[in-house]
Amino acid sequence: MERLIRMTEKAKWTALLFCDLLLFLLALNINNYFLYFIVILLSLWIYKEGNPIIFKEYEERKKQKLVEYQKIKDSASSTVKSK
Repeated sequence: MERLIRMTEKAKWTALLFCDLLLFLLALNINNYFLYFIVILLSLWIYKEGNPIIFKEYEERKKQKLVEYQKIKDSASSTVKSK
């Protein structure tokens, strides 16, 4: 059940991101400053609230790689210091 809720949240934020993209393209096409402002606000809201939901798996993999690189860096650093 929790996975279904997570998927609907992800679908909601992805659909909002797609609508924001379409609105951005429309604003570029008709050169309307009011639409630019709406696109900016919507993009900031999606970035703040939706980014952790949309890119959750990516962020977890990125953190895991960072931890691995930090371990390698620490071991290399201790090896150099011991010589």
